[in-house]
Amino acid sequence: MSLERVPLVNLRKEGDLNVVTISNGVNNSLTNEGLRDMMMALTEAISGNNNSIMITGSGERAFSVGYSASCTKISDKMHLEEAYSLGTSIARIILRNDRPVISAINGYALGLGLEIALCSDFIISSRRSQFGMPEIKFGIPSLTGFVPEIPDKYPGGLFAAVKSGAIFGIQEAQAFGMITGIIDSRNFMRDAENYCRKMETRLVSMLKPAERVGQYRQAIDSLFFRIYSPSCLTMTELERFRNSI
Repeated sequence: MSLERVPLVNLRKEGDLNVVTISNGVNNSLTNEGLRDMMMALTEAISGNNNSIMITGSGERAFSVGYSASCTKISDKMHLEEAYSLGTSIARIILRNDRPVISAINGYALGLGLEIALCSDFIISSRRSQFGMPEIKFGIPSLTGFVPEIPDKYPGGLFAAVKSGAIFGIQEAQAFGMITGIIDSRNFMRDAENYCRKMETRLVSMLKPAERVGQYRQAIDSLFFRIYSPSCLTMTELERFRNSI
C-alpha cells in the first residue's frame, strides 16, 4: 500500500482568507518539490475564490531559511535551472494575480524565503524576525528573478543589504520600507490572520493587473546559468551557517 505524500506547502481556506503555509521541518527550507507544492497551492487559492492570500511558515522559527542546502541534486545544473524556473513562475503568480498577497513572517526569512516575501504586496512581521540573502555568499543566486527589481519596489537601502548577504532585523526592515505591520503576540498565526482580514486591500486589487515582472531584468538574471558551475557552491558551509543561527 502506497502512502500519499504530505505536501511541503499547503493551502488552508480559512473563511475569507486563503492561508498558504510552508511546512518543512523547523527551518521550512524550500526544495524543488516544495516549490511545485507552492505553485499548486497558489494556483488553487487564486482559482477558488476572491479572497486575500496569506503566505506564512509553520512553527515559530522561520518563514523559510531559503533553498535547501541539504539537497544533493543542487550540484546538477539542470536541477538548479528547474528551481529557477519554478521560482520565477511563483514570482509571476504573486505579482500578476489580482488578489492581495500578504507574507506573514515570524522568525527567519532568508534567501529564497525572503525573495518570495518581497514579491508580496504586504509584509507583516513579529519583532523577532530577521531577513537577508546569505545564500549569495555561498553561490546560490536569486531563484525568482526578482532581486534586480528590488530598487523599483523598495527604493531605500534594501538592494545594497540584499547584495551584501547580510542578515538584518526588524528595525532595518522598517527603514527599508518592507514592513506594513508588526504583530506583538504569543499567538502570531491567529493575530496575523485577523490582521490580514482587517487590511484595506481594494486598491491593490485594482492596480495589480498592471504589474509585471521585468522581462529585461529577468534576462540579465538568467545569465547566471550560462556560466554556472557546481564548484561555485559551498553547500557544507551554508548548512553549517544555517545550523549556527
